[in-house]
Amino acid sequence: IKGVWNTTKACLPYMLDQGGGNVVVMSSVTGDIVADPGEVAYALSKAALIGFTKALAVEYADQNIRCNAMQLGYALTPMAESIAKQSRPDDPASALVDMAKAIPMKLLCKPTEVGELAAFLGSDESSYITGAQFVIDGGSTLPESVMGV
Repeated sequence: IKGVWNTTKACLPYMLDQGGGNVVVMSSVTGDIVADPGEVAYALSKAALIGFTKALAVEYADQNIRCNAMQLGYALTPMAESIAKQSRPDDPASALVDMAKAIPMKLLCKPTEVGELAAFLGSDESSYITGAQFVIDGGSTLPESVMGV
């Protein structure tokens, strides 16, 4: 929260001087959509970023500054690799495979896919979008239950 707050606070004067800009907030599906035991602090910080996104968007909309949030699920990042190593120190690769199996699309998000969404949200192609949440999780938050059919 503090990093997003401070970075945005530092950039806003420049955006105002140039007549507008875009803020793309990186958050997570954890917090305001899903949560697991042991994630209270993480969930709190990520849910707070969604509130930040919406409040900033409405506060600066008339000054041509847009703010949108990306809510990431499991991606092939150092964080996912760390989780895999913690859960299966002898075979972290199999943990990553099992993470992917639990996702409806059966894939972990590639960092380039996150970058492509961020580039879109930061571009003029998304000029009429502000205060929105974009879930990029391969459908992980879609199932109503974890029971297989």
